[in-house]
Amino acid sequence: MRRRTLLAALALSPITGCAAPSGSAKTSSETPATSPTITAESSATPTVTPPPDDPILFVVHNPTESDLTVSVTLTHDGTALVDETVALAADEAVEYDPGIHSPGEYTLTVAVDGGPTKTRELTIEEFDVGAGSNHYVEIYADEIQIFAEE
Repeated sequence: MRRRTLLAALALSPITGCAAPSGSAKTSSETPATSPTITAESSATPTVTPPPDDPILFVVHNPTESDLTVSVTLTHDGTALVDETVALAADEAVEYDPGIHSPGEYTLTVAVDGGPTKTRELTIEEFDVGAGSNHYVEIYADEIQIFAEE
């Protein structure tokens, strides 16, 4: 019973040291010995180090009941990061880690032998790199859907 009373009293009492009485706030007119230097922002694309256990992945899934041969190409500034052709069994998926470490514009092309082809321009932002935002490709008989994880 005493424990409950003590806990209730602690919960309702103000915590000391969190607020200063009015008029006792100290202000300083001194300037720091060094002041920050403002420089022009670099036009280079920043490199972000993604968490090693959560890179940006491209997951290609065949949810159909038939086997498909799929070509996946991911490029950035004219350089192919992924250029693979894979045979996917029914309801099979494959993951690609293209090693994306910087934000920018990427082009993803997915083509099914004897089926649809889809090309999508992707904007990978700094948040996506830092958070490991994945992209998902679902392949159906007459269409290819591309989703981005937020």
